[in-house]
Amino acid sequence: MFSLSSIELGARFVGFAAAELARLRSPLRVEDSERLGRELFSGHLKGKRLKVNAFLINEKSESGLSLDRLSLAPRRLFSAVGRAAAARRSVKFKGFATLDCAKLRSVEMDDGIRLDAVGDPTLENAFHADVALLPDKGDDYYLLVATELNSISQPDLE
Repeated sequence: MFSLSSIELGARFVGFAAAELARLRSPLRVEDSERLGRELFSGHLKGKRLKVNAFLINEKSESGLSLDRLSLAPRRLFSAVGRAAAARRSVKFKGFATLDCAKLRSVEMDDGIRLDAVGDPTLENAFHADVALLPDKGDDYYLLVATELNSISQPDLE
């Protein structure tokens, strides 16, 4: 069942998508000026400092790192989605690790690939985005990505 926050995010996305399409732009393109957020849960912080594990992928990640497009809808909606995700996982929602998309795109990996975000709407969160990561690169590669993202992000706690 969908929460009211998910429904409101969906409705806002329809309006956003219509406006973007009217400007002949894809609503899936994440602009450099957008503020992005990674949901933080229990274990992602040491005191008020971010831990690298906040940006690690897991077997469910399908080679992508989930983010929220925080600058496109009220924060309360993203927080509600985060609290619902925390309840499903039996952890506590702590807030977001935030970064600008331009900073994300400035990260170049050892293989010459630059990190990027692309809109990837879900039924639960229409303003969901992914940082695409190459599959089967190995734990060292994903740890390096997590370390880079940790260095350009700031905690924005509830």
